[in-house]
Amino acid sequence: MGTFLLNDTRHRHWIEDDRFTTCVSYNESTKFSYHGINLDEEAVSSVLPVVMLQVSLAFSISQILYILLRPLKQPKFVSNTLSGIILGPSFLGRIKMFDAYVTGGRGMVFAHAASTIGGIYFVFINTVKMDKGMIPRTIKKTYSVSLTVFIVPLLISLLVGHREQYKIPRIHDQGISISFVASKCAYPVLVDAISELKLLNSELGQLAISSALLHEILGLLRLLMAPLSKAKYRSVAIRIELSLCAMSLFTFLVLWPTIQWIIRRIPERKPVKDFYIVAILTGALVMAVACDSMRVNYTIGAAMLGIVIPAGPPLGSALVEKSEAILSNFFLPFFYIHVGQQIDIYSINNWRAFAALELIIMAAYIGKVVASILATTCFRTSFRNALLFSCFVNIKGVSELVTFLRWRQRELIDVQTYSVLVLTNLAVTAIVTPLISVYYNPQRRLESIAMGTLQTALPDSELRILCGIHDEDHISGIIHLIKASNPTEMNPICAYVVHLVELVGRAAPVVETYSTQKTKAMANSTDHIMRAVIKYAEGSNDAVTIQPFIMISQYETMHESICKLVKDNCITLILLQFIPPNEETEGRAACLHGLNNNVLGYAPCTVGIFVDKRLNNCSNSAKPANFCYNVAVFFIGGPDDREAMALVSHMSSNPGVRITLSRIYLEENLVEEEDDKCLDEVVMNDFMASNFGNPNVVCRRIDANDSNQLVNAFRSLVSDNDLVIVGRQQPFSSRLLEETKPWVEYDELGIIGDMLASADFAEGMVSVLVIQSVRILKKDPKTVKALSNSSSNKAPKTVKALSNSSSNCDIDIRTLGKGEVEASDLRTVKMYKLNP
Repeated sequence: MGTFLLNDTRHRHWIEDDRFTTCVSYNESTKFSYHGINLDEEAVSSVLPVVMLQVSLAFSISQILYILLRPLKQPKFVSNTLSGIILGPSFLGRIKMFDAYVTGGRGMVFAHAASTIGGIYFVFINTVKMDKGMIPRTIKKTYSVSLTVFIVPLLISLLVGHREQYKIPRIHDQGISISFVASKCAYPVLVDAISELKLLNSELGQLAISSALLHEILGLLRLLMAPLSKAKYRSVAIRIELSLCAMSLFTFLVLWPTIQWIIRRIPERKPVKDFYIVAILTGALVMAVACDSMRVNYTIGAAMLGIVIPAGPPLGSALVEKSEAILSNFFLPFFYIHVGQQIDIYSINNWRAFAALELIIMAAYIGKVVASILATTCFRTSFRNALLFSCFVNIKGVSELVTFLRWRQRELIDVQTYSVLVLTNLAVTAIVTPLISVYYNPQRRLESIAMGTLQTALPDSELRILCGIHDEDHISGIIHLIKASNPTEMNPICAYVVHLVELVGRAAPVVETYSTQKTKAMANSTDHIMRAVIKYAEGSNDAVTIQPFIMISQYETMHESICKLVKDNCITLILLQFIPPNEETEGRAACLHGLNNNVLGYAPCTVGIFVDKRLNNCSNSAKPANFCYNVAVFFIGGPDDREAMALVSHMSSNPGVRITLSRIYLEENLVEEEDDKCLDEVVMNDFMASNFGNPNVVCRRIDANDSNQLVNAFRSLVSDNDLVIVGRQQPFSSRLLEETKPWVEYDELGIIGDMLASADFAEGMVSVLVIQSVRILKKDPKTVKALSNSSSNKAPKTVKALSNSSSNCDIDIRTLGKGEVEASDLRTVKMYKLNP
């Protein structure tokens, strides 16, 4: 694309091009060396050590600045851009020796080339991560907000620019472009910033991403139509547009079928071949070069190829995983170096032009604030959230720097204008990002939400359960758990089956209903899960209905989407899987434990952590008529144990479920509140009353003086059961429980649950369900009084008398069924059968 000439008299290389001219210093000692880094002058003057030194300095300065600015809530973009500016002529570049050996001409040829490659891959990777299926939904739902936030600031900025741009030299042709860039939200920039703030699942974050997506489409259309307005001759413009049309046809008629063919050849749960990855990454460069040769912005070619690659697994995720690290840690540092090399703060001396340019840019920013307030009124949001939304849409980043750098390379703007544009965007981003981080906390909304519990659910009402499933291997255990909960036509269960998928290879999170109408040539893991649960629901005689969802999000913020789904659908119980770490899932298991803890901390309803040890080898028959399920329940006391008893009450009506309830009394020192004691007795009385005469329910009493007795009791009772149900926490201090705390490996299971779920307990073959009640309602005095009154009206006198006598330790185990009284010689366990 350029012509290389050597001027021997001045010892310089001249790289001439139609659009720009680059001058690179040259002397006789300049040479390429591949013998490593030496400290002599000859080695320092070679290209490779200079390039390595540039990367090292840029990375080091960026990390130091990030650490120093992190208390101020500054994003990585600010520290990266500042590192490039520090290495440029504004600071260290003014030192002659530093400029001669580091930022001079010897290594900058490679740095500029790497910078361009970094810009190409930045656009390509972020286009791949874009969810193309989100585009029509976004245009339909948020077009009014998106267009308002774009058109209003654009008009204001154009009006100001029409009066002020004559004061700025060499900007007459770029005045509209500057207003357009200042008014637009760059989709990859906004997604990256919101992801760094961990707000991808927040309402304002998703609204801002949706707005940026439409803005990105408008920006791409503008780039495609730019040759018609900027070409000097109409014939040249027509030729360029025809070339773009031909490239578009080639992309969708040749490249798209090729990508689909590659995806079909990728085996499920197998890695993508490196050949395909290298070929696609090379294709991005080829498409960019083709566009550049047609005198069109090279980012269009990279974006075209990225559009035809589906986001997410298998191909999109593989491309992102294998290229994002080298893009962020190698190519982008060169990009920031190149950006900083073009900035010279000492060139800002025309203060009249400076003021005019700032007016144009700030008019767009202020226009976004006004537009945000106007646009968000249709969503009935608060004024505070409207201002925070304006902060979101005012974030700038790499996409804007790519545009400014290209303008500077083509000499469409001078050094002062370029410096002001970059510094202004940097300053605005440095201001709005901390404001968002400090004043927008969606977690507070989660804490204020309080839904119902299993104990407060109305009788003969639909039980709504959210089943979060990670792998299809665990679907059998979830189905058996739903069966055991006794769904009937009078007491149906609505299961919101959600396939939880980590956000990899996508830019934005997705929460959508799974479509059962679509037919796919190749079924994936989600298809297998949904087909299994839908098949079960079809054979349940309308006792179970399935609402299938797929949730793709970062594990760090996935709990926000789960809690929002619970709130929107009035769900009573959340069931999450516990996946123990092994050689295959060690890194993923740690993220899943964090997800479980987040849900336990913010869930507005009851949460159950399901440790499925039997997987698909469950001994129970899949046929409802032959269904047989043995459940052991350990009741110590507290809101979590009471909530577990509420679930067990649902199961007790199922003729195929045999329940063994063990009431555990810890006889050493403990401190329990009177309200909790009262509620514990109320729940036990209520359960015994409702199951009086039920031959499938066995109640036991266990007295434990130390941890050994407690563990031995657990071992003797759990081996013959399919499932053990326990509460997660007990609201009192106990020496016995304190002794076992240091041995707890997984906090989300609690002390008892962690013990039962360990691999060396019952040969690791007993499934465990750990129940936690919603924390907001656990000490509500109205709930205590209501439960007490309801139980006193339902419990028969016989059961009340037995409950009162249990405090004297005369009756240790009760089987509520017909038969004669039996007694055992065990010291701590005795058995009696009661005749109703």
